[in-house]
Amino acid sequence: MFKISPLQRKPTLALRQRKAHLLRSFQLSPDILHASLIECFVKCGKAKCRCRTEGSKHGPFFYLKRCFGKGQVQSLLLKSPEQIEQARRGLAAYAQAQGTLDEISQINQELLRRGEPPGEA
Repeated sequence: MFKISPLQRKPTLALRQRKAHLLRSFQLSPDILHASLIECFVKCGKAKCRCRTEGSKHGPFFYLKRCFGKGQVQSLLLKSPEQIEQARRGLAAYAQAQGTLDEISQINQELLRRGEPPGEA
């Protein structure tokens, strides 16, 4: 999540320059993912397995989960370390893009508060 910074003390020119810089440098990664990476440890159904007798569960298993609405959850088991790393990169790219969008939005809100048109970079 983007950290909110006090923009009220910054000059309008500085806000517009920061916004222009963000817009120029904004690029979406082709790996971008909007999901959650879940790490699970599970017990199997075998009565004599170590997960039942010793309590040490199987795993970790990594799942990529995404909610598309009420009751609509898509889950994908990531089977290789390469897939897990790709998912982590995609999630980081999403977080970075979201942070940039949040900062632009915060600047626009401050410009509106000042009575300035936010559409001009």
